[in-house]
Amino acid sequence: MWIRTSTTGKWSKRGFTLVELLLVIALIGVILVLAVPSTRDVLTGDTLKKTSRQLIGLERDLRTQAVRDQLDYILSLDLSESAYWVTASDMTAEKQDEIKKRALSLPADVVITDVVDENNKKKTAGEAKIIFKKNNICSPRIIHLAYKEDKMTIVINPFLGVTDIYDKYVDIPINASGEQVPR
Repeated sequence: MWIRTSTTGKWSKRGFTLVELLLVIALIGVILVLAVPSTRDVLTGDTLKKTSRQLIGLERDLRTQAVRDQLDYILSLDLSESAYWVTASDMTAEKQDEIKKRALSLPADVVITDVVDENNKKKTAGEAKIIFKKNNICSPRIIHLAYKEDKMTIVINPFLGVTDIYDKYVDIPINASGEQVPR
């Protein structure tokens, strides 16, 4: 079979047959069918990881806004309802109640199992507050999340602006200066 492969008009026997092209397309299809589900899981992640990324992003945003606006912001976590909302220190009580009524919920089946405060007291119900101050310091907290049988720990450091994440439930005590104590 002669196939024209150059612009000079010379015939050459270089090229692929229809069968070879179909075979390559079929192999690419099989590889995609096998690779796409695992790639999708890696790209989208699971619900617990998404939620932790969401909370960490909110924490970073609140630190930045507090310094920029020179205003303290309060992140309130409703442990019973797995919801959260943000208020500012200059808001009236009525405005804070209005924002609380429009609290954002965590994804379905993700629960805040407990929050550990700077005094190492574990709160498992009610509300927990994290204050982001205008001097870029926040109250230290350890937030434990759960989704079905999976657990995650988020450690909010007061000074560094660095948040530690563990893919399991970790009991980490906080010392008097608000920093986590290594074990």
